[in-house]
Amino acid sequence: MAASKEEKIRELVEKLDKELEEWVESRPKRQPDKDAWTEENWEEEMQKHPAFCSEPPEDVHDAEKYPAWAALQAIKYDQDDTPEEKALQYKEEGNHYFKLKLYKKATIAYTVGLQQKCEKPDINAVLLTNRAAAHFHLGNNKTALGDVTKVKELKPDHAKALHRGALCCVELKRFAEAVTWCDEFLRLNPEDKTVQQLRAKADKLKRAQERDRRKSQAQEKKQRAQHNRLLQAIKSRGIQLQVPDSADSSDEDEMSASMGRLQLASLEASFPNTGAKVYLDETECLVWPVMFMYPEYMETDFIQEFHEDSRFSDHLAAMFGSERPPWDVEGKYKPGNIQVYFEEASKSKLHQISPETTLRNVLSDSRYRVQAGTPSFILLPRDCGFTEEYLRKAAAVS
Repeated sequence: MAASKEEKIRELVEKLDKELEEWVESRPKRQPDKDAWTEENWEEEMQKHPAFCSEPPEDVHDAEKYPAWAALQAIKYDQDDTPEEKALQYKEEGNHYFKLKLYKKATIAYTVGLQQKCEKPDINAVLLTNRAAAHFHLGNNKTALGDVTKVKELKPDHAKALHRGALCCVELKRFAEAVTWCDEFLRLNPEDKTVQQLRAKADKLKRAQERDRRKSQAQEKKQRAQHNRLLQAIKSRGIQLQVPDSADSSDEDEMSASMGRLQLASLEASFPNTGAKVYLDETECLVWPVMFMYPEYMETDFIQEFHEDSRFSDHLAAMFGSERPPWDVEGKYKPGNIQVYFEEASKSKLHQISPETTLRNVLSDSRYRVQAGTPSFILLPRDCGFTEEYLRKAAAVS
C-alpha cells in the first residue's frame, strides 16, 4: 500500500532534523566566554551590574572589578571636565548619599571630590565640611574635627564648619575647645540661638569636668600622702619589703631607694579577691593581712587584719581554742601545741618564734622580709613525726 502524503512529510522532517544535528555536531566547539555568567554566579554578577543592583558597591571606583560601573562613570564624569567641575559633581553625588543616610558612601564621594585637586578654596571647604558631617553621623568625631579644622584654615569664617567643630568637641568631651569654636561662630552670628545653647551646654560641662579633675587630683594627692605615711611607718620600724631589684641587698642606701620606688600595688595582699592590704589605723599602728600555712595538710588561713601589737597566741586561741578545723583529723592543732616559724628568704632557713611575741617584733627582725604585702608563717604541731621530718629537710636545704 502506497505511503500517504502525511507519512512522507513526517519522514522528510525526521531526515532533515537528523542531518541538522549531524552538522551541528561536526562544527568546531566554541570556547565559552571567560566573563560569561554561569548558573553558579549569575545572581552575584547581577548585583554588581548597575542595571540590576539596588545600590553601588563600596569599592565602586575599582574599574577592573566593576567595568560596567566604570563605563557609567566615564559617561557621567566627562574626562574633559575641569577639576572644579568634577569636584562639584562628586559633591552632588555625596549629597545624594547623605540624604539617603548612606554616610559611608557619602564620605567616599566627598573624598574623591577632594582628590580632583580643585584649586578653589570654596569648593574644597564645602567638600571637607560635608565629609565632616558624614563622619560625624558615623561617630568618627575625631576625623570630623580634623576636616573642619582644615576648613577653618581655608575659610576662617565658614559658619557650618565652626558649628560642626563645636559639636565634635562636645562629643569628644573637649569642652573648653567646644566653647572656643562656639565663640568663633558667635562672632559671625551673635544671634544664633542654637549655637548659644550649645555654648551654654559646653561651658557647663567644662566647669563640671574641671571640678571633677580637681577632685581627682585632690584624691590622688591624698592617696600619695597616705602612701608616703605608710611607707615611712614601715621604714621607721625597720621592716623590709621584698623588692625584685634589691631583694638580696643589705645596703641601706639601696634599700632606701627601693622603698622610694615602691608603689601602693606592691603592698597588695597575696589574695587579691579580698582587697586586704596593710594600712595605718587611727592610732598610727600598722594592720597587716597575714597568712598561716599548714604544710602537713597543705592548708592555709588568711587573716585580713592582724594588728602589729597583737600576739600570735591571741589569734591561735581564737582560731583553735573552741573547735578544731575539719582538716585536723587527729586533733593535733591546739593553741598550746602549735609551733610558729618564718622562713629567711635569702637563706631558705626556718626560724622559730614564740607565740607570745607580737607581729611588730617579728617583722622588725632583720632576717624577715615581707613578700607581696602579706607576712606569712608556717605552723607545725609539737612532738609530731611530720614536724621532725619537715624541719630535718629544711635544715638540709639551708
